[in-house]
Amino acid sequence: MTTTMNTQSIILLAVVIIVAAYVLYRYLHGGCKCNRRDCPNKDHCHACILLFLLLSWNAVVSFAQDADAVTGATGIPSLKQGGKQILAYSNDSLRDVYRIPAIAKNRKGEIVAVYDYRVCGTDIGFGEVDQVMRISKNNGKKWSEETKIADGIGGNENVFGVGFGDPALCLDRESGQGVLITVSGKCIYAYAKADNRPFIARQVTTDGGHTWSEPEDVTTQFWGRKGAMFQQTDTDDGTGVFAWAGFFGSGKILQSRIMKVGKYYRLYAALLVRGTGMRGAYVVYSDDMGMTWQLLGGDPTFQAAPDSDEPKVEELPSGQIVLSGRKWYGRTFNIWTFAEGSTTEGSWDKPVNSHDVPTGIKVGANSCNGEILVVNGKLTQNGKRCTVVLQSLPKADSRADVSIYYKILEDGKHYTTAAFAEGWKLGLQVTDKRSAYSTMCLQKDGRIAFFYEEEPYIYNMVYVPLTLSQVTNGEVR
Repeated sequence: MTTTMNTQSIILLAVVIIVAAYVLYRYLHGGCKCNRRDCPNKDHCHACILLFLLLSWNAVVSFAQDADAVTGATGIPSLKQGGKQILAYSNDSLRDVYRIPAIAKNRKGEIVAVYDYRVCGTDIGFGEVDQVMRISKNNGKKWSEETKIADGIGGNENVFGVGFGDPALCLDRESGQGVLITVSGKCIYAYAKADNRPFIARQVTTDGGHTWSEPEDVTTQFWGRKGAMFQQTDTDDGTGVFAWAGFFGSGKILQSRIMKVGKYYRLYAALLVRGTGMRGAYVVYSDDMGMTWQLLGGDPTFQAAPDSDEPKVEELPSGQIVLSGRKWYGRTFNIWTFAEGSTTEGSWDKPVNSHDVPTGIKVGANSCNGEILVVNGKLTQNGKRCTVVLQSLPKADSRADVSIYYKILEDGKHYTTAAFAEGWKLGLQVTDKRSAYSTMCLQKDGRIAFFYEEEPYIYNMVYVPLTLSQVTNGEVR
């Protein structure tokens, strides 16, 4: 691995060299030889030599820490300010080298970051895309070398395995189990037809994300056969439901904090699907750590968010499920409420566009993926416990200025979608550079692991740890 020293390391080592040269020169050429027991300056010389050794050790440690933060694939030094680090560096202005962040914490508190390595130079569906990852065992201070966990085969035919892109990730909080869902094949979502559709791939881990199984084709759970979740007929005859394309919203697959069915806490994920009789965002759930999935609500003809694009999902303290979808000028929200005593039955509210709400999230026309996350904290003013929901996305007119918006939830409240869409505040602007997709999870040390795309080119994959106080401009800690 090539290493590059930063400016501080260079200055420090230069000082050490100068001090060392001076001390050694005086020691060797001065009038005092400290091997004499009666030398009056013996203690002074020994103190100087000890200082030199301490400075040298500090320089070596400093350089080693900087070297550890260098990305394994590129040799580009990480950004050290506030723990900000480049996990994957793009130096190609003509291609998308790295994109699409996903991040999760395993039961040991280790952080696993997964993202696209785009061999074909652009989106999944155009050619070979691989999945790669890095792991931190110490709250993001140091990261492992980049490891490939899904290797696309490339080629010109639309078959499973051409590429694997847009990772959606979850690691179980109680065991080493976990699941990674990606898009596969050579078929673009927007251009798919009834006879030419993308695939859905699943990988599993049993050791908290350190190793992963080979990608498995699980498309027919969702479409590709009559009776699948989003396919009611053998062929697309213009009636019923027939999916042309779909994919899991990249970033976080949500694990419930409340609902445990059998061995695992339930997983929720949001899909974007298009086809006959259907359009927009849907939510699915799994009670067996992603092996099988069910449609929340059970009716594929019901469109919970028909105007939404790439969707995300989160759980409120009440147990309600929030669908948060990408759109121009903000987010599309909708809320699912379970029927009393039921783990499967319930109903969707009506979707609300945040830009249309007076105190809703309003951003520029950037139509970009972001993440929604619920965290617990305390109000700085009075120390009272509270729950905060965070929403990340660019706030500029273009894909730039990735920021985090926040809303303090009312204790015990069951929200309508309209009420949830109100009362948002602009929190931390994470970057003032060109930036796009983002995701986040809670670290073991209580900080928020924020993983996002940032210039130069398209894009660097950047990690930064944030406190809740930073994110909320000091209102919540």
